[in-house]
Amino acid sequence: MNILLAGQPNVGKTSIFNKLVLNKKNIVHKESGTTRDWHYNQVNNVNGINLYDTPGIVLKNKKLNLIKFNKLFNKIDLIFYVIDFKNYDNLSDKEAIDELRKLNKKIVLLLNKNDNMKNINNFNFYGFNEFFSLSCSHNLGFDKILNFIQQYENDDINQLNYNYSISIFGKPNAGKSTILNKLLGYNRAVTSNIPGTTTDIVEEISLYKNYSYKIIDTAGIYKKNKINSNSINFFAVKKTIEYIKNVNLVILIIDSTEGFDTQVKKIFNILLKDASNLFIIFNKFDLIKDKKKFKKEMDLNIHNNFSSSKFFSIYYLSSKNNNNIKKLKNLINSKLKKIKFDISTNKLNLWLSKSTNDFKHPLIKRKEVKFKYAVQVSANPIIIKLFCNFAKEIKENYKNYLLNSFHSYFDLKDINIKIIISKNKNPYI
Repeated sequence: MNILLAGQPNVGKTSIFNKLVLNKKNIVHKESGTTRDWHYNQVNNVNGINLYDTPGIVLKNKKLNLIKFNKLFNKIDLIFYVIDFKNYDNLSDKEAIDELRKLNKKIVLLLNKNDNMKNINNFNFYGFNEFFSLSCSHNLGFDKILNFIQQYENDDINQLNYNYSISIFGKPNAGKSTILNKLLGYNRAVTSNIPGTTTDIVEEISLYKNYSYKIIDTAGIYKKNKINSNSINFFAVKKTIEYIKNVNLVILIIDSTEGFDTQVKKIFNILLKDASNLFIIFNKFDLIKDKKKFKKEMDLNIHNNFSSSKFFSIYYLSSKNNNNIKKLKNLINSKLKKIKFDISTNKLNLWLSKSTNDFKHPLIKRKEVKFKYAVQVSANPIIIKLFCNFAKEIKENYKNYLLNSFHSYFDLKDINIKIIISKNKNPYI
């Protein structure tokens, strides 16, 4: 069962969405038009019901422009039309509802912003005898809406299951939303030449080679000094960064025409710190004239700035080329099958013994540094804990050596390894 929230801009659709769904908080902002794409999630504590949040309906020549939402409306079973109670006789609402009725979907009216919950039992709005009055700001009326939704509960349906999650990051206008649309095979996210078109997170489930993927398009990450702390983009970037730790694979999209500039370096540094699995795509590669020279320069630039970057793949493509997209799908598919990497303690300690014997750490306080053993404490991300007698005094370049050795020994690519060094628990060793 799929329910759609529709209505004019700034009537509270996203606030209602956030109240009703499970673990989902779309951006709510006083600026009209905050929601620019449609979003969905499961209704809290009701099985088999998905709720969709949409941009405000704007009529053109008294007609709804449904081209962008054709894929969405085809799967919708019920429409909640939201009206601002303080402006319930709006002619635009009547015209929008008349257009929505042509879709032959059941429509239920939600009168939001009725903060005092005025008694309106005799209210009749354009033929609606059934409606719900509510107030998001005072959290009133939602019990009745949930009771209404529960009649459609279905224990056998769970449409939001997926095997892996992928998140797309980058600067504004790098082509993130275009790549999302290409991966899905239809125009799911709004694209534009104007930077900052994507403000809220756009998520969609896609099936490829018998695996289901949740693909997440994030807002472009601006420079800090270019964001007003009260703007939509400020909240969008803040929310974007929260997604880095919570997905299986992160893809950094870079606009080839702008290259690996200062802002991209900052984004890459954030991703290196928190992402479990990562690779880089230079998009719009078709716009580069001397492709061979460009590749060489970018590879050197990235590897010179980030020593660990040599373990992460760099790809060059144009999202306009469908052959590139097919290769990208296969690439994602192959990488995600390898993300959970469990290493036996025996193999870990064979690596540790070889690495520390091949290149020993300098003496500390005239004593030998002894690495006793290693254990894997996490699989996603991979975190390896090493125990030795001078844990806090191990040199940084030796830590980098161990990290490089680990990648090479186990032949790992695009996986963000973290090595923690701890003091041996036995004080007599």
